[in-house]
Amino acid sequence: MQLAQDFPEVNVVGIGAQDDLRQANDFVTRTGTGNGDITMVWDPSFESWRAFGIRSQPYWLLFGRDGELLYSQPGSIDFDAVQGAL
Repeated sequence: MQLAQDFPEVNVVGIGAQDDLRQANDFVTRTGTGNGDITMVWDPSFESWRAFGIRSQPYWLLFGRDGELLYSQPGSIDFDAVQGAL
């Protein structure tokens, strides 16, 4: 959520795939990620994870305006990398 607040020009999307939809909705409510800063998507098939090569959580991807993948790595978001891409 901090990323979306610090960089409002960046579209942040969270992909929920673990547990179940009820738990995902609870997470959105508890963390305040449903306030419009972040778009949350539910994908119980894990197909989105496979498509992007995600093997663990947390994991982050950064795409450029043209859809080119700029960064892909497990762990916490690298705010310096995001700032550098902007």
